[in-house]
Amino acid sequence: MGTEMKINRYKEITDDTSSPVLIEKKEQVLVQNGQSQYLAINMEYNKFDLRTLHVTNDKDIESVITIFDKKQGGLQIYKSLQEKKTYDILAIPCEDKDASSTAHIFIENKGTEPALFTVIVKAISLK
Repeated sequence: MGTEMKINRYKEITDDTSSPVLIEKKEQVLVQNGQSQYLAINMEYNKFDLRTLHVTNDKDIESVITIFDKKQGGLQIYKSLQEKKTYDILAIPCEDKDASSTAHIFIENKGTEPALFTVIVKAISLK
């Protein structure tokens, strides 16, 4: 006579969509001098937590970066200082109000000549 112990190590195999996913997107856009250019970045999820924003340009020109929760008439959720290179560590939860799974970014070129801007966004998906 003894005790029998049974260990159940069953792990349900499902497509676990509740686990956060790291999203990294890189886009380039040409912005004319003195102009603001809209950049739509597909984030693949409608809800995401913005973690880092890195913006550079090929002319070393100052710019201002703004992010909204929808393309037109949206709530401004981020605005950078006027600077030549932007690298910000963020913790901004965002729900795309257009339901297009997009980060709505506006780049304003404050310089006197057109510049090619490179934008790198890192985010975590939210449920």
